[in-house]
Amino acid sequence: MSFMGKDGFVWWLGVIEDRNDPTGMGRYKIRIFGWHTDNLQELPTEDLPWAQTVLSLNGSIGWSNALEGDYVMGFFLDGSSGQFPVVLGKFSGLDNSEIKA
Repeated sequence: MSFMGKDGFVWWLGVIEDRNDPTGMGRYKIRIFGWHTDNLQELPTEDLPWAQTVLSLNGSIGWSNALEGDYVMGFFLDGSSGQFPVVLGKFSGLDNSEIKA
């Protein structure tokens, strides 16, 4: 049995490509660096999995200002299978060259 944080826990960094969640749950399509190809013909945005967000429990909803192009970090809920990404937070003021260097 795998225990989150010990076996198979996979952190990631990525960029938001779509925030128009048809369910209205506040999910995002995120291209994860080193996991998803940069080639949009090989893996179009619409084929990326929807990522859930972890929101603060203090009643504040801070994701309303997350936009396409914002850099985020998180982990895969399903470990190395990589099909259920969860967003923990957003970086401010970073660009592609700083993260992927």
